[in-house]
Amino acid sequence: MGERPISAGDSSEPTPRETHTLPTETIQIREMDMSRDTREASKTDQTPEAATSQTVPEKTDSIVHDTKLAAPALLGPVTDGASSGSDASPVETDLMAAYSRFAPNQRIIIIAVASTIGMLSPLSSNLYTPAIPAVARDLGVSTDAINLTITSYLVLQGISPTLWSSIGDSTGRRLLYLIALTIYLASCIGLALSYNYPAVVALRAIQAIGSASTTAIGASLIGDLIHVSRRGKYMGNYSALGGASTAFGPVIGGLFAQYTGWRGMFIFMSAFAAFLLLFTALLLPETKRGIVDDGSVHAPRYLRAPIKWLDAPKKSPTDAAAVARPAAAKFRIDIGAPVRLLVEPECLCIVLFTGVCYTVWQVTMVATATLYAERYGLNELSIGLTYISNGVGSVCGSVLTGKLLDREYKHQLKREQQAAAARPAEADDGSPPANEVQHIELARIKPVIIPTIGYLISVVALGWIIQSNVHIAASITMAFFVGGLNTIILAVFSTLIVDLFRSQSFSATASMNLSRCLLSAGGTAAIGPLIRAVGVGWAFTLCAIIALFSCSFVVLELWRGRHWRAKRTAAAAQREKEFQ
Repeated sequence: MGERPISAGDSSEPTPRETHTLPTETIQIREMDMSRDTREASKTDQTPEAATSQTVPEKTDSIVHDTKLAAPALLGPVTDGASSGSDASPVETDLMAAYSRFAPNQRIIIIAVASTIGMLSPLSSNLYTPAIPAVARDLGVSTDAINLTITSYLVLQGISPTLWSSIGDSTGRRLLYLIALTIYLASCIGLALSYNYPAVVALRAIQAIGSASTTAIGASLIGDLIHVSRRGKYMGNYSALGGASTAFGPVIGGLFAQYTGWRGMFIFMSAFAAFLLLFTALLLPETKRGIVDDGSVHAPRYLRAPIKWLDAPKKSPTDAAAVARPAAAKFRIDIGAPVRLLVEPECLCIVLFTGVCYTVWQVTMVATATLYAERYGLNELSIGLTYISNGVGSVCGSVLTGKLLDREYKHQLKREQQAAAARPAEADDGSPPANEVQHIELARIKPVIIPTIGYLISVVALGWIIQSNVHIAASITMAFFVGGLNTIILAVFSTLIVDLFRSQSFSATASMNLSRCLLSAGGTAAIGPLIRAVGVGWAFTLCAIIALFSCSFVVLELWRGRHWRAKRTAAAAQREKEFQ
């Protein structure tokens, strides 16, 4: 599985690659990170009754931006050994090893599995889109009625993560994956055997309950394993597989609808889900830092994978730190956790903006399926093929996002370091230089400004191209930009919300999912009547105008986000002080 740097608690002899000594700065980071996350764990996970219990703190990379960490030797890009190979310096490798004891290859495999499972939600939605006319004919209902099956899917896709979030935050990632995949598999089998409209509506809703949480689990898992300085790349790659689902889902759906009937697609999804469920049950380890720390602590027995191939090396039984065991995970349901996060203004700004942008993309996807059949006379397979451009754009946007985020993070860190060095001597408070970006909002949002402008223009252009009956190649080309630019927007803000709410990453991602799915459910139900009332061009233009107004939330986050975050951190510190 590859070598890893030697760290505290290892009992094996070091290899030549492992003989370098941890820099003083890295040791300081580890000590300060443990202290910082102990406080965070006491704020978020403990109750007064449990305060005396012995637990392992959830050790995240924690962007506590008003805390300055000492690390002059660590300034500059931090590279995961898995991604840079022999180019990674010992200091960079030490920083990643200090954050997670999972080997680089193990991290890559675990994230790849999570990304594949995360494909279920977008794949289930997009697989179905080109089959809308065929499903309507087979069930003897209108296309507007079939659009309601998409609406039911989106509503439950938005609501269900709020039900799962508290379970995932208390019992970890592995158990929730197993529950979600089991529900999803059962719903796919039911859909493959359905022959009436009410059953399809109900089972699509159940399918959403199983698939929706997988996206949030995967984002939280990346936060468990990857340091903030490299998280942009991994979040981008994670989103890329979702983009691949957008690209090839409609093609697969069109093939099944054309040659086997629409039920064939659900037989295919049943087999796919069964494989993922088996792999997860046998191999996928628990990664939640509140349960396994950095991977070095054993999870409770019911959360352990039978096959230990992907497990991180555990602490030696003689290690004093190994005596501290995490408290047993408690199964609790707190459906209000994602909703309560919406009280935080920075969370509210993010979820509203991304919700509107996602809705605009969703309605263009749904509308074009019917429009291509009516205006261009395409069959189900041909409709599916037209979605390849949208999906390829999504993949390209995802890969580009990771590079943009990591590059801008380094540039913002360099600017802040230069500003700190230029301060007058009398303004120096004695704090060591920071090795993490303080203004994380600027570092994350700045790369998305131009893509947002391009996205709005592309949506308007797509509507008027279809309205004017321009050759279908033009609309397919424009769909590439709509899909790619929308993916950049969503990936950037998904990364930002995990950065801001690291100890509640599941609930934060669930709140984002809640907003975009509920808004897109309403948009999906409304787009058909709107197009019939004002035409395709004006309908898409109106959608872009609404998205333009939502950009005010981004401006507000840039302007006040740092202040809100500092206020939230101070309030949390005050609560901790009162608790003590």
